Formats: sequence, structure tokens, C-alpha cells
Amino acid sequence: MRRYLAGFALLGLIGCFLPVIGGTSISLFDLHHLTWRAWLIAAAFAAPAVAAWRRSAAMLIVSAISFGYLGLRLGPRCADLVLYAGIGGKLIGIAIVGGVIATVGVILERGRMTA
Repeated sequence: MRRYLAGFALLGLIGCFLPVIGGTSISLFDLHHLTWRAWLIAAAFAAPAVAAWRRSAAMLIVSAISFGYLGLRLGPRCADLVLYAGIGGKLIGIAIVGGVIATVGVILERGRMTA
């Protein structure tokens, strides 16, 4: 499951650099002048990727916080991102849904190993 977490986190991080709005070339980082949330979203994708890559013991905590934030912040709009946004928005939407599912999988896997 560690590879899934890293894969979805990198997928979302790549989506931050690609056009979010369909038909234009506006990416998430083009919006960083308007709001600081663009940096927070990119950091929320980068943190689980680094934690999973380094095989950190805090991988579960970092991924739960990061994908939890992304799920609460962008969760209701993930379907709209996947269906109607540009390629960057599609990657971000898929990464959020997949990352939340992978995080729940890691939690269940850890609980099964201790039982």
C-alpha cells in the first residue's frame, strides 16, 4: 500500500503543474499569487510522497493528515474535477479519491498486522 500512497501523491503533485481549467493554460501554481491555498494543496500532495519514499514510520500520520485535508477541502468537488476540469484537475481529483482510499487501506492493513 505504500506504493499506492506514493503513486497517488505524485499523481496529484504532477496535476498541480498541468492546466486545471479546461481550454486554458492556467495551472494551480498560476493561482498562487491570488491565494496561499495553492501552496498548501501542493504541500499536502508532496508530504505523503516524501514520507512513503523515505519509508518513514510517520507515513500513516502524514498521509492521513494530508489526504484528510484534501478530502475535506476538495472532496465534494472531486467528481466535478474529474468530469469537467482540464487534465491537471482530473489528475488532482483522481489523486484525492485514490489517496483517501489508499490511506484507509494502510490503516486497515496496520490494524490487521497487529491483531
